[in-house]
Amino acid sequence: MLAPIRWACVLLCGFIVWSPANAQEGSDWAEMSSGATQVSGLGSVRYSVGYSNIGYDHFRSEIVVEWRDGAKRTQTIYEGIYDRPPAKVWGVQGHLCVSMQACARYEDACTAQVIAYRYDAGARSFAELENGEQCSR
Repeated sequence: MLAPIRWACVLLCGFIVWSPANAQEGSDWAEMSSGATQVSGLGSVRYSVGYSNIGYDHFRSEIVVEWRDGAKRTQTIYEGIYDRPPAKVWGVQGHLCVSMQACARYEDACTAQVIAYRYDAGARSFAELENGEQCSR
């Protein structure tokens, strides 16, 4: 009689360990996009863009970057809402750039917003710059 109880306990413990609540944070997103880019002076930066539709053609999103500068580093550089995902991420002239679109309701034309990030070696993190002009391709 104890064998079925032990088996049920093993199954329950396995379910708890492998349940979605214990999965990585990125699993909360309906869609994921990822890639890598080069940032001069830093090297390769991997990124992931997670996003989920929240209605009315708007998407909640999070952009996480990962790089090495002596140790593995991870930083969330964007959390917010935009339209037409996923956001685009690229490196140019020592900056990490993010472009996303904002669309007026019932309009086909969208406005692109560009955010530029500069790597701060002292703080070992990316800092958002005042404007995205540094990201012109």
